[in-house]
Amino acid sequence: MSTITKIGISRSKLSDRAGLSLIMNFIKNIGFYSLVSNKFLSKIAYSGYGLTLESFFCQMVAHFIDGTHSSICSFDRKKLSASYAPVIGIEKNELASSFQIKRFIVKLSQLSNSELSEILNELFIWRLLHEKPKVIVLGVDTMVMDNNYSEKKEDNKPTYKKVKGFQPLHISWENSLIDVLFRPGNHHSNHGNDYTERVKHIVDLIRSRYSESVPIIVCSDSGFLDEKAFNFFDQLNISFITTGKMYKDITSELEHIKRGDCEKYTNGTLQWDLYDFGNKLKSWSKFWRCIATSLSREEDGQRVLDLSGPDNLIYTNIGKNKISDERFKKVDMSDILTAKGIVQLSHHRGADELIHRSLKELATTESLPFKKFNQNKVYYYILAMSHSLFEAYKNDISYDKISAKAYPNTFRRKLIDFAGEIVEGGRNTTLRIAKEVQEEL
Repeated sequence: MSTITKIGISRSKLSDRAGLSLIMNFIKNIGFYSLVSNKFLSKIAYSGYGLTLESFFCQMVAHFIDGTHSSICSFDRKKLSASYAPVIGIEKNELASSFQIKRFIVKLSQLSNSELSEILNELFIWRLLHEKPKVIVLGVDTMVMDNNYSEKKEDNKPTYKKVKGFQPLHISWENSLIDVLFRPGNHHSNHGNDYTERVKHIVDLIRSRYSESVPIIVCSDSGFLDEKAFNFFDQLNISFITTGKMYKDITSELEHIKRGDCEKYTNGTLQWDLYDFGNKLKSWSKFWRCIATSLSREEDGQRVLDLSGPDNLIYTNIGKNKISDERFKKVDMSDILTAKGIVQLSHHRGADELIHRSLKELATTESLPFKKFNQNKVYYYILAMSHSLFEAYKNDISYDKISAKAYPNTFRRKLIDFAGEIVEGGRNTTLRIAKEVQEEL
């Protein structure tokens, strides 16, 4: 049995993150860096010397996808590496110091939320044209970034989770963020007109760049329960599904319902009783379609006694808006008009929380690195862009090697963290990896 008895120093360029080169090459080939330059270069103060905008974004995206370090200071260590530049696809002299990274983030901090979101919007349209969905289901939610131990950060405010931090508004489609509004922690879900304005922006984008008639559904939780938003979406001829709150007047109204009068909805071993009716809260001007759900069979098959009454309410305009309902029928999606179809979509809203988990895992920490709000805003938007690119790579390239639902750490362990040797000769740069790794890829 042979054992290692000495440790020597190799003169070869070796990388323990060789798989990073594959995803970074994909990001370059889809034209992401050109998109960023076209959108941002004319809007910031840039002399044309030193670190380029494209190189900055390349290194920031690689920083998030790699996930080895969360600190901005880690760029100084990467600058000393002989293998890091060729792995991410740039020249050695393009590697940025932490000071250069910070300076570029300051330059970009003058951009507004809407301007920074344009990149996410463009990536969304690219995915729509690529996948051509018959129905577009948008998830709307907020996510708290816990920065409770960072007292001096600008707009680091108390959140509903009883910690200080930031609370950006997210609009998602499938597994990706398509629009972000970075906000202080004390801006609740339905703060001001944020909700309706950002949804309208996305709807206008879909109508002008993808399809004038594709059915659109907006799914949200009870934090967005607002009749003004309901009326606004109804006028846009898009559908909404919003979970409600169990107020006393509603529970008393539903006490007479018997389970024998309810429709059944089954998902695996779970089963719910559904009661479809019209409901109007005291401050509302009209009735809206409402579906009360009550769990009747648990995951282990155990029946639930009919004692507690409904456990959830779902408000919607599906089945009540002639134009949007007709659009569902034209694409053979009439099942969405039923109570079962609506409840199924509402339950799917839990996938938004999985996006939040994935985003935080990609960042490796919830703590944002800067004191100034606008600098943290830029950092967060680049994180969101990196996440969208990460999801696109899983869907387009690595779908046969790893689940498209895999979280960043699983992806890193399987498709990034393997050794490689960089060999430069002539006009080519070659990445050499072990035969067994190549066969697995």
